[in-house]
Amino acid sequence: MTKGNLNDLIRTEANKEVESQPSPSPKRPKETNATLQAKINDLTAELEKTEKNQQTLQEKVISLEEELKEHLELSVSLQQLQQQTEQLESVLSEKTTLVAQLSSQLSKTETELTEKKQLIEKLYNQIKTLENSPTPTPESSAITKLLPKKPSLYNFEMATLARYIAPNPTPTELTDSDIGWFD
Repeated sequence: MTKGNLNDLIRTEANKEVESQPSPSPKRPKETNATLQAKINDLTAELEKTEKNQQTLQEKVISLEEELKEHLELSVSLQQLQQQTEQLESVLSEKTTLVAQLSSQLSKTETELTEKKQLIEKLYNQIKTLENSPTPTPESSAITKLLPKKPSLYNFEMATLARYIAPNPTPTELTDSDIGWFD
Protein backbone atom coordinates (compact mmCIF):
# COMPACT_ATOMS: atom_id res chain seq x y z
CA MET A 1 0.00 0.00 0.00
CA THR A 2 1.41 3.40 -0.92
CA LYS A 3 1.34 6.59 1.12
CA GLY A 4 -1.26 8.16 -1.16
CA ASN A 5 -3.59 5.20 -0.84
CA LEU A 6 -3.10 5.15 2.89
CA ASN A 7 -3.87 8.89 3.16
CA ASP A 8 -7.03 8.41 1.12
CA LEU A 9 -8.07 5.47 3.26
CA ILE A 10 -7.49 7.45 6.44
CA ARG A 11 -9.51 10.43 5.15
CA THR A 12 -12.31 8.14 4.08
CA GLU A 13 -12.38 6.50 7.49
CA ALA A 14 -12.25 9.88 9.23
CA ASN A 15 -15.10 11.20 7.12
CA LYS A 16 -17.17 8.10 7.89
CA GLU A 17 -16.56 8.65 11.57
CA VAL A 18 -17.68 12.25 11.33
CA GLU A 19 -20.77 11.36 9.31
CA SER A 20 -21.73 8.42 11.51
CA GLN A 21 -21.83 10.60 14.56
CA PRO A 22 -25.35 12.08 14.82
CA SER A 23 -24.27 15.09 16.64
CA PRO A 24 -21.13 16.26 18.19
CA SER A 25 -21.03 15.37 21.77
CA PRO A 26 -20.17 18.04 24.20
CA LYS A 27 -17.52 15.85 25.82
CA ARG A 28 -15.55 15.29 22.63
CA PRO A 29 -14.38 18.36 20.84
CA LYS A 30 -14.77 18.44 17.11
CA GLU A 31 -11.62 17.57 15.27
CA THR A 32 -10.33 20.13 12.91
CA ASN A 33 -8.50 19.63 9.66
CA ALA A 34 -5.23 20.41 11.41
CA THR A 35 -5.74 17.69 14.01
CA LEU A 36 -6.80 15.24 11.33
CA GLN A 37 -3.74 16.13 9.27
CA ALA A 38 -1.57 15.59 12.35
CA LYS A 39 -3.15 12.18 12.86
CA ILE A 40 -2.58 11.38 9.18
CA ASN A 41 1.04 12.41 9.53
CA ASP A 42 1.39 10.26 12.64
CA LEU A 43 -0.18 7.26 10.89
CA THR A 44 2.02 7.84 7.85
CA ALA A 45 5.10 7.90 10.08
CA GLU A 46 3.93 4.69 11.74
CA LEU A 47 3.37 3.12 8.31
CA GLU A 48 6.88 4.10 7.24
CA LYS A 49 8.27 2.57 10.43
CA THR A 50 6.27 -0.60 9.79
CA GLU A 51 7.53 -0.76 6.19
CA LYS A 52 11.11 -0.29 7.40
CA ASN A 53 10.61 -3.01 10.00
CA GLN A 54 9.12 -5.26 7.33
CA GLN A 55 12.09 -4.61 5.04
CA THR A 56 14.50 -5.27 7.92
CA LEU A 57 12.67 -8.50 8.72
CA GLN A 58 12.80 -9.56 5.05
CA GLU A 59 16.54 -8.89 5.02
CA LYS A 60 16.92 -10.96 8.18
CA VAL A 61 14.88 -13.77 6.63
CA ILE A 62 17.10 -13.69 3.53
CA SER A 63 20.20 -13.67 5.75
CA LEU A 64 18.86 -16.60 7.79
CA GLU A 65 18.01 -18.51 4.60
CA GLU A 66 21.59 -17.97 3.39
CA GLU A 67 22.95 -19.13 6.74
CA LEU A 68 20.68 -22.18 6.61
CA LYS A 69 21.94 -22.95 3.10
CA GLU A 70 25.55 -22.64 4.31
CA HIS A 71 24.77 -24.91 7.28
CA LEU A 72 23.23 -27.49 4.96
CA GLU A 73 26.29 -27.36 2.70
CA LEU A 74 28.53 -27.73 5.74
CA SER A 75 26.42 -30.64 6.94
CA VAL A 76 26.81 -32.40 3.58
CA SER A 77 30.55 -31.71 3.63
CA LEU A 78 30.76 -33.02 7.18
CA GLN A 79 28.94 -36.23 6.20
CA GLN A 80 31.33 -36.71 3.27
CA LEU A 81 34.32 -36.14 5.55
CA GLN A 82 32.89 -38.60 8.06
CA GLN A 83 32.54 -41.25 5.32
CA GLN A 84 36.09 -40.57 4.15
CA THR A 85 37.30 -40.83 7.74
CA GLU A 86 35.57 -44.19 8.16
CA GLN A 87 37.12 -45.44 4.91
CA LEU A 88 40.56 -44.22 6.00
CA GLU A 89 40.12 -45.86 9.40
CA SER A 90 39.27 -49.13 7.64
CA VAL A 91 42.36 -48.85 5.42
CA LEU A 92 44.47 -47.95 8.46
CA SER A 93 43.18 -51.01 10.29
CA GLU A 94 44.08 -53.22 7.32
CA LYS A 95 47.54 -51.63 7.10
CA THR A 96 48.05 -52.07 10.84
CA THR A 97 47.19 -55.75 10.53
CA LEU A 98 49.59 -56.08 7.60
CA VAL A 99 52.35 -54.33 9.55
CA ALA A 100 51.79 -56.72 12.47
CA GLN A 101 52.03 -59.71 10.12
CA LEU A 102 55.17 -58.36 8.47
CA SER A 103 56.68 -57.61 11.88
CA SER A 104 56.00 -61.20 12.96
CA GLN A 105 57.58 -62.52 9.76
CA LEU A 106 60.58 -60.23 10.24
CA SER A 107 61.03 -61.42 13.81
CA LYS A 108 60.90 -65.03 12.64
CA THR A 109 63.36 -64.32 9.84
CA GLU A 110 65.71 -62.52 12.24
CA THR A 111 65.58 -65.53 14.55
CA GLU A 112 66.41 -67.87 11.67
CA LEU A 113 69.25 -65.60 10.54
CA THR A 114 70.64 -65.46 14.07
CA GLU A 115 70.58 -69.26 14.30
CA LYS A 116 72.28 -69.57 10.90
CA LYS A 117 74.87 -66.96 11.86
CA GLN A 118 75.64 -68.87 15.05
CA LEU A 119 75.95 -72.10 13.07
CA ILE A 120 78.28 -70.42 10.56
CA GLU A 121 80.40 -69.01 13.39
CA LYS A 122 80.53 -72.43 15.03
CA LEU A 123 81.57 -74.09 11.75
CA TYR A 124 84.12 -71.35 11.07
CA ASN A 125 85.61 -71.81 14.56
CA GLN A 126 85.77 -75.59 14.00
CA ILE A 127 87.55 -75.00 10.69
CA LYS A 128 90.03 -72.66 12.40
CA THR A 129 90.57 -75.21 15.16
CA LEU A 130 91.17 -77.97 12.65
CA GLU A 131 93.54 -75.81 10.63
CA ASN A 132 95.52 -74.87 13.73
CA SER A 133 95.74 -78.41 15.12
CA PRO A 134 98.70 -80.58 14.07
CA THR A 135 97.84 -83.08 11.40
CA PRO A 136 98.19 -86.67 12.49
CA THR A 137 100.59 -88.71 10.45
CA PRO A 138 99.10 -92.00 9.41
CA GLU A 139 100.98 -95.12 10.23
CA SER A 140 102.20 -97.15 7.35
CA SER A 141 100.56 -100.29 8.63
CA ALA A 142 97.20 -98.53 8.73
CA ILE A 143 97.60 -97.49 5.14
CA THR A 144 98.43 -100.96 3.97
CA LYS A 145 95.44 -102.37 5.72
CA LEU A 146 93.17 -99.98 3.89
CA LEU A 147 94.49 -100.84 0.47
CA PRO A 148 93.04 -103.91 -1.16
CA LYS A 149 95.32 -106.22 -3.06
CA LYS A 150 93.69 -105.76 -6.42
CA PRO A 151 94.69 -102.56 -8.19
CA SER A 152 91.77 -100.43 -9.35
CA LEU A 153 91.00 -96.77 -9.88
CA TYR A 154 89.21 -96.69 -6.53
CA ASN A 155 92.19 -98.22 -4.82
CA PHE A 156 94.50 -95.71 -6.52
CA GLU A 157 92.36 -92.78 -5.34
CA MET A 158 92.19 -94.16 -1.82
CA ALA A 159 95.93 -94.64 -1.75
CA THR A 160 96.43 -91.09 -2.95
CA LEU A 161 94.09 -89.78 -0.29
CA ALA A 162 95.77 -91.86 2.38
CA ARG A 163 99.16 -90.41 1.45
CA TYR A 164 97.91 -86.84 1.31
CA ILE A 165 99.55 -84.54 3.78
CA ALA A 166 97.79 -81.31 4.52
CA PRO A 167 99.75 -78.08 4.04
CA ASN A 168 101.04 -76.14 7.00
CA PRO A 169 98.30 -74.50 9.00
CA THR A 170 97.21 -71.08 7.87
CA PRO A 171 97.59 -68.05 10.09
CA THR A 172 94.91 -67.57 12.73
CA GLU A 173 93.61 -64.42 11.12
CA LEU A 174 92.04 -64.97 7.71
CA THR A 175 90.99 -62.13 5.50
CA ASP A 176 87.79 -62.15 3.48
CA SER A 177 89.78 -62.58 0.27
CA ASP A 178 91.56 -65.66 1.74
CA ILE A 179 88.22 -67.23 2.60
CA GLY A 180 86.72 -66.29 -0.71
CA TRP A 181 83.80 -64.31 0.61
CA PHE A 182 82.67 -61.11 -1.05
CA ASP A 183 84.44 -61.88 -4.34
